Amino acid sequence: MEMKRQKVLFLDRDGTICYDDGAFGSEKYPYKEVIEKTRPIEGVKESLRYAKEKGFMLIVISNQAGIAKGRFGECDTHYSNKLLQEKLDNLIDGFYYCPHHTTGKNNKGFIDDNAKMDLIIHCSCRKPEIGMFLNCEEDLRNGKVQYIDERIIKEKVSYEYDRSKIYKREVEPAIVDKENSYMIGDKWIDVLAGERYGVKPIFVMSGEGSVEYNYKKDKQKELPKKYEIFDDINHFIKESL
Repeated sequence: MEMKRQKVLFLDRDGTICYDDGAFGSEKYPYKEVIEKTRPIEGVKESLRYAKEKGFMLIVISNQAGIAKGRFGECDTHYSNKLLQEKLDNLIDGFYYCPHHTTGKNNKGFIDDNAKMDLIIHCSCRKPEIGMFLNCEEDLRNGKVQYIDERIIKEKVSYEYDRSKIYKREVEPAIVDKENSYMIGDKWIDVLAGERYGVKPIFVMSGEGSVEYNYKKDKQKELPKKYEIFDDINHFIKESL
């Protein structure tokens, strides 16, 4: 029997489906406070529900460099995903994240004392690389997707050095239907990753999108050859799905 072809919305998280409260620009990095305030952008829940009704699987693909920089733990990433998922009525099918960073430097150009040096590497998963997409693709073929791991939250265990141990939930085995799938994000690295993986890249002006578009576009060495721009994910889903 031929395996099902599954349409997927690959979703950046902060600034795309939930508000980015600006912890990265803070001198004190109040991540605990920011995590507790995790909340979806207005209208996103209804938009994602509509996408699900249209047959899309919803997969978060997120860089979480704060783990490598020592600003929060892997347990905090899962906890914030759990808070977001609850506020989205459990619409998200899977959560993939990269705990690495290429330099480990903060916004002043220094590496924090509590940085995890083993995670400061040039990895294959940090967007615009496509490792998270490939992991999801393989998982989906095997009938599972990476999900919120309650043990990581409660016991504060860490699998950041062995991603295979993170809890995966069962789903119907499928092949990613790349021709009808999208990557949506508020940074150039999001849409570049989508193009590299072979899905349609969508750039949104929410989150850091307007800053990226107005100030960083000309400085990027590599940009997607073709992508669409929307005010936010709600406008994209309303106008394109």
